[in-house]
Amino acid sequence: MESKLEQPAELPKELIGSKIRYFRKNRGYTTEKLADLIGVSQSLISQIERGIAAPSLDTLWKLSYFLEVDVFSFFEEQEPEAVKIIRNGEHRKLQMSRPEVWYEMLTPNTGKKYKFFKMILQVTETQEQPLMFHSGEESGYMLQGSMEVTIGDQVYQINEGDSITFDSTSPHCFKNIGTIPAVGIWMMSQE
Repeated sequence: MESKLEQPAELPKELIGSKIRYFRKNRGYTTEKLADLIGVSQSLISQIERGIAAPSLDTLWKLSYFLEVDVFSFFEEQEPEAVKIIRNGEHRKLQMSRPEVWYEMLTPNTGKKYKFFKMILQVTETQEQPLMFHSGEESGYMLQGSMEVTIGDQVYQINEGDSITFDSTSPHCFKNIGTIPAVGIWMMSQE
């Protein structure tokens, strides 16, 4: 017996477009800047936001990356909450490529221009730390322990109660130099 497949619902272009506009404005991007980032024309971004054109899957993927939102957020019908509380134990935990480094996200993934997170650096024997860099600025406040922050060719030591701010386009890395986990609250802005 052959079953008939139902036709899929039409792509909700207006909904997707309004979500993209919302997240773009929250990030502080112009349509021109966003178009440059993802490699499409400004007029295509404008058409997508107005619900006239449907974005390709590749374009949606790039939009979610540069707007820093989950690709599924473009399809959610409810408006983002004005106030978002993340309860104790519900924060997203991310382990980086280095097993001794953990991030606990303190802000939701809403496409805002900044992110707050708790960084936990476990005690490690590893001496070599890879340098990283990205757009924006970082600020951190040490809650516990001591860490070495390398920024370019300068090395800084920060301890419990210290804070640091730097341009994150400069190559940088972090290393626990104490005998207990180094824990800090960090803010990362996106430009």
